[in-house]
Amino acid sequence: MRRWWPAAVPYLTALAGVALMTAAIGLVRPWLDIPNLTVCYLLFVLWLGARWGWPPAVAAAVLAFGAYDWFFVQPYGTLYISAPRELLNLVVLLLAAVLGGRLVASLAAERAGAQASARESGVLNEVAVAALRDPEAAAALRLLCERAVATGGLAAISLVAFEGGEPQVVAGSALRAPELERARRSYESGEDSGASLHRGRLKVIRTFPAGSRVAALLVAGGVAVIEFRDQPLDPDTERLLAALLGLAGLLLDRRRSAREAERLRSLEASDRLKAAILSSISHELKSPLTSLRAGLTTLLMPEARLAPEQRELASGMDRQAERLDRLLGDLLTMSKLEAGLPIERSPQEFPEMVGAVLGALRPTLAGFQVEVRLAPDLPPVLAGELEVERVLTNLLENAAEWTQLGGGILIGASAAADMLTAWVENQGPPIPASELGEIFDKFFTHREGGSGLGLAICRRVIEAHGGEIRAENLERGPRFTFTLPLAPEQVAAR
Repeated sequence: MRRWWPAAVPYLTALAGVALMTAAIGLVRPWLDIPNLTVCYLLFVLWLGARWGWPPAVAAAVLAFGAYDWFFVQPYGTLYISAPRELLNLVVLLLAAVLGGRLVASLAAERAGAQASARESGVLNEVAVAALRDPEAAAALRLLCERAVATGGLAAISLVAFEGGEPQVVAGSALRAPELERARRSYESGEDSGASLHRGRLKVIRTFPAGSRVAALLVAGGVAVIEFRDQPLDPDTERLLAALLGLAGLLLDRRRSAREAERLRSLEASDRLKAAILSSISHELKSPLTSLRAGLTTLLMPEARLAPEQRELASGMDRQAERLDRLLGDLLTMSKLEAGLPIERSPQEFPEMVGAVLGALRPTLAGFQVEVRLAPDLPPVLAGELEVERVLTNLLENAAEWTQLGGGILIGASAAADMLTAWVENQGPPIPASELGEIFDKFFTHREGGSGLGLAICRRVIEAHGGEIRAENLERGPRFTFTLPLAPEQVAAR
């Protein structure tokens, strides 16, 4: 009954109205000789057209035509018309009623459309103004939910955003656990549930669970969980709700962007603060640490005549001081690189830099089989000497850390086009595939006592030179490959 009753009301009203009009005319005619009483029918038809549209108005016009002919045109009680004048009157009544009903219905529809458009524009403008006042659009989202419910088509609406994969109601009514789970499923599957936006209108799909009229609708920045009322939505409400949901998607996306931008600003500020603190601490500790190492070196000289156990203690302290010195050096280098200080670059012979690093690391590499495979006649590279030597040092120390004594370490290089490609291999365990992209991040390390800055410094130095560095697993073991630009005159010669 709920389905057909609203549609039947206009036609039942037409039938009842014609019956009442006919009864009224029948009561008046014996006492008052009023010509053209059919105008009463016309007024009623016009009212029906303005109220419910032209179909009920036309139906009322046909009923009025038949009723007047049956009761008031001789011979009474039949639809036969004896006088041409009466036939003309009835035809004019029918045409006037039909055309008038259509005209009034059209005007009423235009007026209703104009009112609906004005209401829609007003609501959207109100929400847009609220959005301009708040970067995260929290107030605008709340206002949007209130206006969506005020349209009369919805019992409740909730806007759900997903931060860190977890659903969070940012505006509208609170949701129970099953409804949040339904929103999550729609978000993860990318499919609407229970309703959809189709050609600028909100359409009910009617796939609700038993006993529920709740739908989950995907929008740009999350999910809109909607609870419908029992009555169907009219076209104007469908259009307004579709516009509000589209705006809700934009506002949710704006909210997400604003939060992401704020998070990035916080991270940048945090990184700058950490870099400043590290740089300050490193500079403050560098001088006393240098003095400490100089004193320990003096104590280890034969002239100091320390007892064996004292020499062992001083030697251990010197190793720890050296380790701390290297850590401070890494911190200083990283702070300079993150500050964006330019690297002084000039043509450098790559084999000479490799030789200098191998000479400095001779004690560290003494127990390994180090092999150098440099292509003959390598052209000079445009690089900072100290920075590239730091990269080679870090890569070789990393290789020695993960290679068993007696294992092989390979250094190679070749040139092609305008870049030199160099690599360092070792016979160590493979790097987990999940860590190949993270191994160059700051403070990422599996070494005991490692700072996690060595490989991060390598990446920053190489990228500052305009090259790239990567890690990969070969059959022999891990390989670290990086590129450096050749000196301009060498590029022109090639």
